[in-house]
Amino acid sequence: MFASDAASRKVAWRIEQTLGVLAESERARLRLFLKLLNQPLFIAFQNGRASRFSALSQADAERVLLSLASSRIGDLRAGFQAIRRLATFHYYSAYTGVSPDPVWTAIGYTPSSNPPGALAALHLTKITGDTTLECDACVIGSGAGGGVAAAKLAVAGMKVIVLEAASDWQSVEFDQREEPGTRELYLDRGMTSTRDLSLSLLAGAALGGGTTVNWQTSLRTPDSVRAEWAASSGCEHFAGDSFTASLDEVCARLSVSTAESVVNANNAALRDGCKTLGYDWSTIPRNSVGCDALQCGNCVYGCRHGAKQSTAVTYLVDAQSSGNTRVIALCRANRVIVDNGRVRGVEATVSAEDGARYAVKIKAAIVVAACGSLHTPALLLRSGVRLPQLGRNLHLHPTTGIGAVFSHRIAPWEGPPQTIVCNEFASLRDGYGFRIETAPAHPGLIALATPWTGARAHRRQMQTSTNKALLIVLVRDRSTGTVTIDTHGRPLIDYRPGAGEQAMLREGMARASRILHAAGAVGVQTLHTNPLSIGTSGGAEAGHFADIESLCSAISTSRAGENYLALFSAHQMGTCRMGRNASTAVCDERGEVFGVRGLFVADASAFPGSSGVNPMITIMALAHHTAKRIAD
Repeated sequence: MFASDAASRKVAWRIEQTLGVLAESERARLRLFLKLLNQPLFIAFQNGRASRFSALSQADAERVLLSLASSRIGDLRAGFQAIRRLATFHYYSAYTGVSPDPVWTAIGYTPSSNPPGALAALHLTKITGDTTLECDACVIGSGAGGGVAAAKLAVAGMKVIVLEAASDWQSVEFDQREEPGTRELYLDRGMTSTRDLSLSLLAGAALGGGTTVNWQTSLRTPDSVRAEWAASSGCEHFAGDSFTASLDEVCARLSVSTAESVVNANNAALRDGCKTLGYDWSTIPRNSVGCDALQCGNCVYGCRHGAKQSTAVTYLVDAQSSGNTRVIALCRANRVIVDNGRVRGVEATVSAEDGARYAVKIKAAIVVAACGSLHTPALLLRSGVRLPQLGRNLHLHPTTGIGAVFSHRIAPWEGPPQTIVCNEFASLRDGYGFRIETAPAHPGLIALATPWTGARAHRRQMQTSTNKALLIVLVRDRSTGTVTIDTHGRPLIDYRPGAGEQAMLREGMARASRILHAAGAVGVQTLHTNPLSIGTSGGAEAGHFADIESLCSAISTSRAGENYLALFSAHQMGTCRMGRNASTAVCDERGEVFGVRGLFVADASAFPGSSGVNPMITIMALAHHTAKRIAD
C-alpha cells in the first residue's frame, strides 16, 4: 500500500484552490451535494442506516459512494463524479516536493526533471495601470486561430494587438509536472465540463492556446469533410483551391511531417493490434522540429525548448518579427465594443502578478474573435450580438477510452504522445464513424479516468500504470449541444451524445478492446462507472468476462453516457458556424459576423460541422484563409 494519505498530499487544499476558478453556479451545486451527504436521512436512503457521512466507517462510506455512482438520479451520479474526479486527480498528480514521491514510486512514475529551457520566444507587453491602446486589428486569443490570424494581418502591414486571457508562461517557465502544468495551461485547471458533468472538456489556456499543450497530431481536413462543409454551408471555398493553399501553407510553416513520429510502446500497441486484425492504420504527421526524446511525453504541459511548433514559437513570432504586433497575456476580453453595427474596439481586464486588475480599452476597426468554441460565443453574447445560431451547433467529438494491462512496460507518459491512428472505422455511416488513437497520460489523468469501485481496487489498478496502454475512441458527431452564458457572462455548456454517437462509442470500445487483446494485453477494461473487463485488468467481478467475445457482447448493450461512462473531449467546434445567411449561421464566408462590420471569427467555432479529425490544422487553415480575406 502507499505510504501517503490524502491529508499529507493536501488533497482538500488543492481541491479548494481548483474550485476557486469555477463558476459560482458550479460551486453551489457541489456545496448542495456535500450538504446532502451530511444529512442522516439522505444517508439512510443510500445505506439503510441514518448517519452523517463524516461519521461512517470507510466500508460504509464506500458503499454510499458506490450507490450514488449508479443512482437513477442524474444529479447524484454527477455529484459522485465531481468528487471522484477531483479527489483522484489531485491525489495522484500532487507535487509535494518529496523525492522520491511514495505514490509515484508505487506506480512506477518518474516526473519531468524540467531540463534547461530555451529563451522566451515572445516579448509580452506589461500593463501596470488602466490603459487605452490603439491598433488596426485586435485579435482575441493566441491559439491555433488567433496566432495565425495575427501573423497574417501583421505581415500585411496592420498594427495588431493580441489579447490572451490565460497564462503568460513560455519555454523555461513551463513546469512539466502534471499538477502545475494542468493548473497553468488548461482551461479551468483542466476541470471544464458540461453542466451535467457527463463529459469532461480539455482545452488549452496558454500563450499559444491548445497548440501549446496538444498532442501534436497534425491531420489535414479530409476531402470528404471539405466537400460536405461546402455543400451544407454554401461556402464553396472549403472544397476549393484557396483552402487547399491555406492547408499547404500552414503545414509548411509548422514543419508537419512523420520524420519525428517515433512509435513508443503505447502507440506500438495500437499499431500491432491493427496489423494483427488487418485494420487500416497510419503514422500520424506531427508539428515538431528537434524533439528531445526525454521531454516528449511531458510536452503536454509545454515544450521547454521550442521543438513543438506551437503558435507561440511560429506564427506569433512571425507577427512580432514584422514589428507590428504586441501581445498582452493575462488579459480577458470582457466585450467587443459595437456602435451602429460596426466594431469600435474591445474592453478587457488585465490581471497583474500582484493581484491588481486594470481596465484596458483597445480602439480598433477590426476585431478577430479566436477564443475557442466555448469562449468565442460567450464573448459575442456578452457584446450584445444576437443571432439565432449563436452558441448553437456545438460539436465535441465525444471520446471514451479503453485501458489495457500488458506483461511488459508501456509507460504511457513517455515518448511522442500520438504517432499511430486507426482509420478503419472513420466512415462507417455516410461519412460518420470513429477513429482510434492513443492517449498519453500521467498519473492524475490515469486516476481520473480509472473507474472507482472502492479505495483498494482503485489503488490496485493504479499500481499497474507502468504496464498500461490507453486507447481512445474519437467519434465524429452529428448531434450538437449549446453554449450559453450565466449571469456573470461565463459559458454554460450543454451537450449529450445522441443515439448515433452512443452506438459509435459502443462499437468503438469493442473494436479498441479487440485491438489491445490482439496486441497481447493480459487485461482489458472499459471506463464505465461499473467497468467491463477481461483478464488481469483489476475490473470488478460483476463486469468481468471470460473472453474477448463476451466482453464485446457486453459492451454492445452497455450505457454510453449520462455519467455511466467516462466521456471526454479535446475538440470543441461549431458554435459560431460559417454560412451564407444570418438565419443558419453566425459569420459569412469571409468570417465576418452577420450584422457587425469589422467583427470576424477565426477559430473552430466557425466550423460548419464536425471535422472528424483532430482539428488543429483545420483551425489554422481557416484562420489563414479568413485573415487573408481581411487583409485583402
